[in-house]
Amino acid sequence: MEEPELRVGGWEKEGSSRWLKRIFSLIMIFTLAFLLVGPSIINYNPAYVPSDSLYLENGIWNGPFDIDYSKEFAGHLKISSVTYESSDGASGKLKIISISSLANLGDVDYQNRIVDKVKEEAKNEQLEIQGNGKILNDENVELPFGFNIYQWESSVIQEDSFFGDSLETVIIKAIVWNEKDQNILENNNLLSQYQTVLCIIFATDGTTINQATELVEDVI
Repeated sequence: MEEPELRVGGWEKEGSSRWLKRIFSLIMIFTLAFLLVGPSIINYNPAYVPSDSLYLENGIWNGPFDIDYSKEFAGHLKISSVTYESSDGASGKLKIISISSLANLGDVDYQNRIVDKVKEEAKNEQLEIQGNGKILNDENVELPFGFNIYQWESSVIQEDSFFGDSLETVIIKAIVWNEKDQNILENNNLLSQYQTVLCIIFATDGTTINQATELVEDVI
């Protein structure tokens, strides 16, 4: 009487093991496909301020400058960047970084990645961030849903840099959002490409910060 029950139990365990192997195999196949195919189907999609934006059209800000394209993580992140400067050449900079990927970066250690990127760009501007910064909540700005705003104070560490003549604290304001960028058709499978847009403002005064924030509102 017990033998059939043991056989049934054995069959159940064997079936469960078989399904686990299949799931593991599917995961491996998907991972390999992502690693191999991903870089070839992700597209650059630069975010920028259109030329008819108020401060650009009136010559209060100038650009775009320093247009750059790069890759990270073996091409799984396609990064484009563009810079704008205040017309006085001393009070403000706006850098817009657009990151295209098949994964939504908002789901993967998002805040730490943003902070690291801001610190990297601050260093490139010869600025040293002071303290941990703060998270701002500004409901008056017109930005894509789910945006975040961070702000730090920094000091100039090299006199021959863009902000080298400034004796004041340089404010760093980062505005970032994630959005589904476009759909990609690959082997009859529809994949989503995501875009993370990071706008970093470097400014010596409140007026310049406000102008740059309005430029960010026009980013497309």
